[in-house]
Amino acid sequence: MATRRKNYVIVSLLFIVLLMAAGYAAFAQVLNVNAPATISSTWNVRITGIALKTSTSQNPNPVGLGNSPATQADGTTPNPTYTDTLATFYSTLQAPGDSVTYVVTIANSGTVDAKVKTINWVDDNDALDNTYDDSPIIYSYSFPDRNNVLVATSGVTTVEVTVTYDPNVTSQPANADLEKSATLAIVYEQA
Repeated sequence: MATRRKNYVIVSLLFIVLLMAAGYAAFAQVLNVNAPATISSTWNVRITGIALKTSTSQNPNPVGLGNSPATQADGTTPNPTYTDTLATFYSTLQAPGDSVTYVVTIANSGTVDAKVKTINWVDDNDALDNTYDDSPIIYSYSFPDRNNVLVATSGVTTVEVTVTYDPNVTSQPANADLEKSATLAIVYEQA
């Protein structure tokens, strides 16, 4: 009788193992889902404007405003220009201590959160420095919102660019006005 019970237990265990193997095989098959998928996001982070914030220049027209680089026939400074990622500034300063500050507006009107990844002067050899020094005219920028996210469809931030006639210059160059331009490159990334 004990042998019979052992046989029933062995047969029952074999049946259970076979049942478990069949169940594993049924659930271990690859599941294929063939359905179309679409992504409906848009990327639209860009510079939307450049405005004059302050001017302490002795030149009556140290900057132009707008989005046209045309050289002015009357000798005034050309307008700053911009694209989605580049802002180019033109400034005419006359004396040590003169300075002009611009505000560059960056907006996110896309559907993906973004942030500013890097800001560099295009002509700057030192990517870690936030100044572009073409003596005696010095360009610098400040960007306090570096870690802020530009939320989708409404995020806005600003970068301030300051152009200064080096106050340490002791002798004026031959021509009375110094005209210099510089281009700021802004790189964005998904937040």
